[in-house]
Amino acid sequence: MTEQPQRVRRPKGLLIDYGGTLVEEGRFDLRAGNEWLLAQATNLRADVTVDVVMARAKRVLAEVSERRDEFGVEAPWTSLTRLIHDYLGTRFHLSMPELERGFWDASMATRPIPGAREALDAFHAAGVLMAVVSNASFSADVIRRDIAKHGLAAHLAFVMVSADYVVRKPNPMLFDTAAARLGLAPSDIWFVGDRLDTDVAGAQAAGIPAVWLRPPNAVHSDASEIAVSSWAELRKRFEEACLA
Repeated sequence: MTEQPQRVRRPKGLLIDYGGTLVEEGRFDLRAGNEWLLAQATNLRADVTVDVVMARAKRVLAEVSERRDEFGVEAPWTSLTRLIHDYLGTRFHLSMPELERGFWDASMATRPIPGAREALDAFHAAGVLMAVVSNASFSADVIRRDIAKHGLAAHLAFVMVSADYVVRKPNPMLFDTAAARLGLAPSDIWFVGDRLDTDVAGAQAAGIPAVWLRPPNAVHSDASEIAVSSWAELRKRFEEACLA
């Protein structure tokens, strides 16, 4: 087996991916989310059923959302929802942020990655600044709510999502903007993520040492400066860096 990459210095900050790193997705039920939305409608044509909404949603997803990585730009949930419901003439009694939160709660279920909470507590105790950077069509408010639900938000300086910044990881502008918001030089930060193509590649392009939190059964790679299989192992690597 190939040896670990060379040791990197102790970080002053951590930028952390959301999905697959802090939490894992339990389910995503698009139909349940759209059924909830229709229940909030104040103006709904008689011919607009959940099946009609789903057909329009699938077209929007195929032509816009599923091509986000192809173009490297984000499609915010609010814009996607307007493409669906403005076309169908639907009007709602709730604000768009309220609709987004309700849709998330109705359609999405997540669970925390084992060891994440303990690791964040330990990094905070060591004086490490932390924030989340995620590719997400949902708003930072929605993502932070979900992180907080699992007790993972207390030590986060901010939650930053591509929906607010147009570009998606691996665009290095997302990473260097996050570093600037954290108030640290890129070289003083570790980026922790589970994907080589977006998290590791994007962090390295921005001059940030990358920690690859390997998914189960992932093929070994030397692409990242540090590769770990769990948050507990990441804590150990951090302690080793502190002693270097």
